[in-house]
Amino acid sequence: METLTRLELARWGLDSTFELQVDVRDDAGEWIGRFDLVDGRRKIIIEYDGEQHRTNRAQYLKDLKRLERARAAGYRVIRVHKEDLFDRTHTWVRDVAELLGSTMCPVRPELMRLFEEN
Repeated sequence: METLTRLELARWGLDSTFELQVDVRDDAGEWIGRFDLVDGRRKIIIEYDGEQHRTNRAQYLKDLKRLERARAAGYRVIRVHKEDLFDRTHTWVRDVAELLGSTMCPVRPELMRLFEEN
């Protein structure tokens, strides 16, 4: 699902500044955690939250702490869920575009098939 998240960003031309699976640290150099997609220059994190992030209490609490620390370090965090990918794509993609100072313009329409088939 992280791959589909990245491909949706690519379809809208919003993927070029993001790195995959990045270890993020705070200003003191303390490790905060590893995140799915990170734009370090603009301090934007995109995280896909699968079901284990909701159904496993220990994982849920660990994720909350990690996200709180990222926000405290100045990162903007966008969390994406299955429903966001398939039912509400424009909402979170628009949020990413705004954070990047960009507009939503589909540059990779061929990637649309991936989402229409699921």
